[in-house]
Amino acid sequence: MGIDEALLILRSEDKIDDTFRFYSFSPSCVSIGYFQNINLSIDLDFCDKNKIDFVRRITGGGNVFHDSLGEITYSIIISEDKVPGDILNSFEFLYKGVLKGLEKLNIFPEFKPLNDLALNSKKISGSAQTRKNGVILQHGTVMYNTNIDIMEKVLKIPNKKVDVKKRVTTLYNEGFRYDKDIIIDNLKKGFIDIFGKIKEDKINNKELEIAKKLANEKYSSINWNFRR
Repeated sequence: MGIDEALLILRSEDKIDDTFRFYSFSPSCVSIGYFQNINLSIDLDFCDKNKIDFVRRITGGGNVFHDSLGEITYSIIISEDKVPGDILNSFEFLYKGVLKGLEKLNIFPEFKPLNDLALNSKKISGSAQTRKNGVILQHGTVMYNTNIDIMEKVLKIPNKKVDVKKRVTTLYNEGFRYDKDIIIDNLKKGFIDIFGKIKEDKINNKELEIAKKLANEKYSSINWNFRR
């Protein structure tokens, strides 16, 4: 979380270019949206007993189980003037790179407003946004082999309206058993197809300095994570 916010800050100050980032959480953990009540979003007892950490994002959206062995997370930090339309249109536009990348693997999900991708009518990806000084940060996931049994235990689903397994799936469950690195490589190609040439780089010292400060002072604090 700290790295993404550091990139958002620096992009909003025009100190870096638009950035696309792919990563995974290790060990597995849970993130909740900025506006969520943590006690209504996560089974804190289950997290404690199973040593699953949790963190509040600066982006909106819902609670997410980040499986270290089954999920890819991406972030897009991009100037608002490069993204057409309203909030709904911006989610759809920024998903184009993900869709194009998955198409290269003969996987054809569809955009489900407001902020999901679905395969065979089941969710395989969700996304969330925040904005700062004319810059968008969009977080998103691709569930390629997420453990849905654990997801169902760790996340509190409002009203338990629908069995999680009936509305959420993974690429593996749908028969697309690609290694994570192959999926990421094709996602990169998809983003290049949509957004043009991309320069690959590593986190620099300034970005890391800001990220560490945010991690220590914000994302690891009780005041931040239990603010709602």
